[in-house]
Amino acid sequence: MLSLLPLIVYLVAGALIVRSVRAHAGSRPLGALIATAVGVATHAFLVFRSIETPQGLSIAITDSASLVGFVIALSTLVLMLLSDVAALPSVLLAVAGLLAVGTGVLAGFAEGHATQWEITAHIGFAALAAGWLSIAAVVVLLLAWQDMRLRSRAPLGVLALLPPIETLEATLFRMVGAGFAVLTLVLVTGMFFVTDLYAQHLVHKVTLAVIAWLVFGVLLFGRYRYGWRGRRALRFTTAGFVILALAYFGSKFVLENLLGRHWG
Repeated sequence: MLSLLPLIVYLVAGALIVRSVRAHAGSRPLGALIATAVGVATHAFLVFRSIETPQGLSIAITDSASLVGFVIALSTLVLMLLSDVAALPSVLLAVAGLLAVGTGVLAGFAEGHATQWEITAHIGFAALAAGWLSIAAVVVLLLAWQDMRLRSRAPLGVLALLPPIETLEATLFRMVGAGFAVLTLVLVTGMFFVTDLYAQHLVHKVTLAVIAWLVFGVLLFGRYRYGWRGRRALRFTTAGFVILALAYFGSKFVLENLLGRHWG
C-alpha cells in the first residue's frame, strides 16, 4: 500500500498544475512544486529501500520500472523549475506515479557484486537514460494525439492545456539528446562488466540496446542535418523506445520470471 503514496501525491500535484493552467495563472504554482518534491522524496525512499539488501542490490522488474518512474518525476520537477510547459508535468507525474505502484511487489535476484560503485553507477546511468527517453516517448504520444486532432479538425479538448507543438517538439529533442548521450555512456561502461555475453545472458539485451542506440542516433543526425520533425521524428522515437524497452524490460521479464535466471 505504501507504493501508492507517490501516485497519490503526484496526482495531487498534477491537479494543482491543471487548475493553475485553466486559470491562466501559470503552470508552476508553489503548491504543485511542493507536492512534487514531497512525491519525489517519498518515491526515492520507497524504491531505494526496496532494492538495497545486505547481499547487494536486488532489482526486480517492478523495481526497475519504479526507478525509471523516479527519474521521470525528478526530471519533471527540474523541468517545472526551469521552464513553463503548461500541463505537460501533470501527464509526466501521472506516468511516474503509475510506475511507482509496483515498487517491491516482486522479488529480485540479489547481486552481491552490485555493491561495487562501478556497477551501481552503471545501473544509475541506465535508469537515467531510460527515464529521459521515456519522457520523450510520452511527449511523442501527446504530439501524435495533437496531430491527429488537428488533421481531423476536431476540438483539442484537454490537449489545449498542453504547450504549443513547437515547445513539445523542443522538449522531445532535448530528452532524446540527453537520453542518447547517457545511453552511449551506459553501453561504453557496460563493456567493462561483460566477459561472456552468453554465460551472462546478455546477448538479447545488448543487441537490442545497440539497435535502439542506432535508431536514436539516426534521428538526432536527421534532426541536425535535415531538420527532421513531425511524423518522421515520431516514428523514430517510438521505434527507438519500443526497442529499448524490449532490451531491458522484455529481456529481464523473460529471463527472471519465465526462465528463473538473471543477468550475470
